[in-house]
Amino acid sequence: MKKVNKFGVVLIVLTLMASLALSACSKNTSEKTPESGGNSSKPAAEATDSPKSEKRDAGNGLMMPIADKVINLSLWAPSGGNFKGKDFNDKFSFQKMEENTGVHINFQHATEASEEAFSLLMSSGKLPDMIYTSMWDKEASKYGSKGALLPLEKLIEEKAPNIKKILEENPDIRGLITSPDGHIYYLPNLMLDSRYLTQMFPQIRQDWLEKVGLPMPETTDDWYNVLKAFREKDPNNNGKADEIPLVTVNLNNIMFLFAPAFGVDYEFFVENGMVKYGPYDPRFKDVVEYLNKLYNEKLLDPNYLVDTTFKTLTEKVTTDVAGAWFGWAGSYMGNFTQLMEGKHPTFSIAPVLPPKGPNGDQRHVSFRWPAGPQGIAVSSQTKNADEIIQWLDYQYSEEGITLNNFGVEGKSYDIVDGQPKFKREVTHPENGVSNTEELLNHTVGGGSWATVEDPRYSQQIREASGQMDNPAELFGPYNNFDYKMPPLQLLPEENDIVVPIMADVTTYVTETINAFIMGKKPISDYDKFIEQLKNMKFDLVLEQYQKAYDRFKGK
Repeated sequence: MKKVNKFGVVLIVLTLMASLALSACSKNTSEKTPESGGNSSKPAAEATDSPKSEKRDAGNGLMMPIADKVINLSLWAPSGGNFKGKDFNDKFSFQKMEENTGVHINFQHATEASEEAFSLLMSSGKLPDMIYTSMWDKEASKYGSKGALLPLEKLIEEKAPNIKKILEENPDIRGLITSPDGHIYYLPNLMLDSRYLTQMFPQIRQDWLEKVGLPMPETTDDWYNVLKAFREKDPNNNGKADEIPLVTVNLNNIMFLFAPAFGVDYEFFVENGMVKYGPYDPRFKDVVEYLNKLYNEKLLDPNYLVDTTFKTLTEKVTTDVAGAWFGWAGSYMGNFTQLMEGKHPTFSIAPVLPPKGPNGDQRHVSFRWPAGPQGIAVSSQTKNADEIIQWLDYQYSEEGITLNNFGVEGKSYDIVDGQPKFKREVTHPENGVSNTEELLNHTVGGGSWATVEDPRYSQQIREASGQMDNPAELFGPYNNFDYKMPPLQLLPEENDIVVPIMADVTTYVTETINAFIMGKKPISDYDKFIEQLKNMKFDLVLEQYQKAYDRFKGK
C-alpha cells in the first residue's frame, strides 16, 4: 500500500484540540441578537461613533481600521460547549479585533453544531451577514447555486490581499474550496504546512500495559489480547473488576481505530480511484464482527451509546477505569495527563500506531486536508460585502492569525525569544476552570475558525501538559491521501439525488451497525443489510460521488 500522500507528508504533528472545535451547545438560536445588515429587509449595517484613528497596513496592503465609525455586522456560529461566555465578544481576541478593525460582530450562537440547526437557519429566509459551519465542503455549492451565498472570488481579487496571496501560493487550496460552478462561496480554516495535518490517534494507558506485562499492540489480535488483559488482570490495582478497556464518546472514533485494519473506512473512501462506502463493502462485515466480539466480552464500553460527552470520558479516565481510546493530542492526551498530575503515581498515556489487520492492511485515517470544511460564508443578502471581505481578510493577516490563535499580547501571551508564548495562568489556570475553558476566554482557536492554524498553538498546549515530544509525528507514514475522500462539492442535480437517499441511509446504517455490534442483530444478516442499502438506491449515491470525484481529479 502506498504510504506517501499527494502533499508529501512525512512527519505529522497534532492539530488543534477537539474540544476547541465549534461543536457543542451554549445558546439557543431563538435568542434575540442585535439586528444588522444581514437581511435584505434591513438597512445596511449601522455605523456608530468611535474615535477616529490613522489608517495602517495590517498586512499585504490591507488597511485598518475598515471605517472611522464602528460598523455592525452579524455572524451565525455554534458557540461550543466549553466556552462559557455570553457570546464571542467576551473573548479577548474579538474585543481586540473590534478595536483594530472598527467592526463589531453581533454573534448569533446556535445551541449546537448540528445539521438541523444549520438547515433551519439556511431555510429561514433571513440570513445574517456571515455564516460559520463545519459543513461547507458539502453545503457551499448547494446554497451557493441557489443564490443564498455570495461568490467571493472577485472580492478576494480586489479587496482581500492576504487571502489572495495565500491562494496564489497554494493553488491546491483554491481547488479544494472552489465549487463546480467555478465560484468560491466560503473561506476555510487552513493548515499551510503539510507536516501538521494529523488529527486524532489511538492512545493507551502505558502504565496499564506494564502492569499486565504486555507490549504495545501492533495488530487487531494484539488489541484484543491487551483489552482482555485490562479487563481481567486488575491493572488499576483496586481489587475490583471495574476496568473499561476501550472507551469512546462515539462509534466513529472506534471505527477510525479499527475499520482501516480490515481494508475499509466507516464512511466514504477511495480505493484505486473508485469511490466506496464502508458499510456497503462486504469487508465491513469483518469490522462489525470484531467489534461485536469486543462488546460481548465487555472490552468495549457497554455504555458507548449513552456516555457520549467529553465529560463522561474524562470521568472514566480520571477515575482510573479507562484503558484506551481514540482522541486528540491536546484535549485528550494532554488534558488527561495534566488533570492526573500529582494525583496518580504511575498514570501514563502513550500513542499507538494504527493496528495491522488480518490481511496486512494498516492505515491511519484521522488527518485533514489543508483546507478544512469549517469556515465562513457570506450571505447574498448582505449590504456590506466590501467591509465583510476586508474583515474576513483580516483573519488571514499575520496580525489576525496571531489574535485567533493566541489572543491578546500582554493579556493572553507574551513575546519570548521572538515567539508568542501563552501566559502560565492561561495554560495552567488556578481559577477553577479547565485549561480548555480558560483558553477559550482568550481566543477562538486557530484550528476551528476561518483563519490559518498556527502549529505553535497546539505545540504549547502539548508542552504545557508535559508532552515535550510530539506523538502525532508517528503517524505520517500511515496517512494516505489516495484513500482519503476529498472534500467534494456536488452539483445541484447530484445533490438532489444524494441528500434524500442519504437522509434515510445514514439513519439506517447507524442503527443497524450498532445493532450488529451489540448483538441485537446476528452478523449472519449482514448480506441482507447490504441488500437493503441496494434497495434504498444507494448505488445512485455512489454514482454521484464518483462523478464528483472524477471531476475533482480532472478526469
